[in-house]
Formats: sequence, C-alpha cells, structure tokens
Amino acid sequence: MKEIINRFGLRGMTCALAAAAALVAVTPPASAETLRVGKVVAQNFGFIPLDVGVAQGFFAKRNLEIDEFDFGGGAKQQQAIIAGNIDIAIGGGTDLAFEVKGSPATGIASISASPSFMGYIVGADSTARTADDLKGKTIGVSTQGSLTKWLVDELNRVKGWGDDGAKPIAIGGQLSTEVAALKTHQVDAFVDAPAIGYQLQSENAGRLLITASEYVPELQVFIIYATHNMEQQNPDAIRRFLAGWIEALAFMRTHKPETVAIARKVTGFSQAVEEREYDLLMPHFSFDGRFDPAAIAKIASSFTALKILDAAPDMATLYTERYLPQP
Repeated sequence: MKEIINRFGLRGMTCALAAAAALVAVTPPASAETLRVGKVVAQNFGFIPLDVGVAQGFFAKRNLEIDEFDFGGGAKQQQAIIAGNIDIAIGGGTDLAFEVKGSPATGIASISASPSFMGYIVGADSTARTADDLKGKTIGVSTQGSLTKWLVDELNRVKGWGDDGAKPIAIGGQLSTEVAALKTHQVDAFVDAPAIGYQLQSENAGRLLITASEYVPELQVFIIYATHNMEQQNPDAIRRFLAGWIEALAFMRTHKPETVAIARKVTGFSQAVEEREYDLLMPHFSFDGRFDPAAIAKIASSFTALKILDAAPDMATLYTERYLPQP
C-alpha cells in the first residue's frame, strides 16, 4: 500500500478506487437472469413502462435482463405462451379468456383499468363533435371478436340506439389500413389509441373525437401475465419484475421529458404528440398493479357479449396479486 501511495499519490489512489467502484456499480452482474417478455404490440403507451424500466436500469438492479419480443397481435402472443417461448406477457384484459380455454398463464398485475387508452378517430372532414354524432355511422374495428368491436357494441347499448346505432366493420388493426379506410370513407371513424388521432391532427388528416372512458367508466384494458412455468419454477423473478415495473411507473409519473423521449423511440410519434399522449394517459395507470373488481367484472361481461365464452367464468381464478410488492 505504501508503494502504491508513493507511486500515484493519495489523491490518485482515491480517484482510482472511485473509478473502480463506479465500474462495479454500472456493470450488470454476470449471473443476471434473463426474462423473456412479450408485448402484444410494441407501440402502445400502456406498455412503455417496460422500456422505461430497461432504460433506467430498474430491472437490471434487480438482477434481471429483459429480452423483449413484440408480437403484433394477441393470437401470436398466445402461441408463444403455449410454446413456452416467453416468460412474461404484456397484453389486453380480454386475454384472460384464453386462460379459460387452456392458455398456461395467469394475470399477475393490472396495467390500467381505464378505457382512456382507446379512442374514436374521425377524418379531417368529419362533422362529428360528440359521441352522439356516431349514431348510424360506420366504425372500423380490428376484428369481429375484438375489444374494439365490443366498445362499439357497448356505445350502442349505453346510448340505447339499438339497430339504428353505430355499425362496427372489421378492417384489421394495421394503422395504414385504418387511415386508408378513413380517407376513402369506407368508415366514418375507427377505434384505436388516442395518440393516433393526435398524430393525424398534426397532419391535417384526422383527429381524436372521444375516448371510450366517456361512456365506459372502468374496464380492465391491459394486464401483465406470467406463464405457469414461471410461477412454478421462479416466482421470485416474477416479484422482482413487478417491483421493477412499479418503480418505472413511479419514475414516469415525475419525469415527463425522460419518459417522452423513451416513448418516442418506441412509438415513432412526434414530440408534441407524445407529450399530449403522456398528459392524457399517465394518470390512468395502475401504480400499484392491483386489480379493480368493477373493471374485472366489466371485462368479464365482454367475453359473453363477444361470444368468446358461452358463460362468464370465475374471474378470481384467472388473476392474482400475490407477486405484487406489499403496501
């Protein structure tokens, strides 16, 4: 030690030790566990906490390395779950119905119980100003058995429009297809993420009319799922993942500029659009991951309405809160 001090001086040694400590702090442990995490789609703001958690090191500090997969739809993600290709799935509340049909996964955390994440987008030349103006209009939805289709059916039910109500038309979930259908007046509106309306407005090609929260107070829109294999073999990793997710949400809540910057890399939206999306949706996350019974009951009612299931299941068997951090 005396020789080291003589060669470099006390100050130099102190700097060297500080640099070594910093290197240890930022270098991920060699034994970090890899979690294969699937997103049903990449661009949805509801799933951005995963990207924030990776970028800010909230998973890494819990000895987790995230291997992300983007599936572009629920069917492909379910195939990956069944094949054992992913450990954690981030998807829609309607995916709970797949568990009834044998999908080896369990809902482990609520992402959001707010329909604010879904909106009606109309064309630039539309005269619609309120939800009432959608009566008798054609509304683009992804498929006939989708949540977007149910949202149109629910609008008709709430408004009491019956056969004179809005007409859902399946046009697929690709943005290019939706916009083309709007511009050619194949549909009068379509149901998708509100930010798409903001983006179209910036291009003078459309606008957001309403969000679904205007007529649906609560709905279990998005959920995090763990496969049965993960539950059986590594429940501790599930707990660490959810702790990282919740820390990412807390960061997002108080760090708008950083969150917008990370989100833009995923969504591709402009700065102004992403800031509007943040302001609209950030308050509607579940910051503790716990489920709202009313929102669960509402999504359950969609299963029979969409004819996904013949009867409403016992929802308590499809999700759990046991992996969430304790209050």
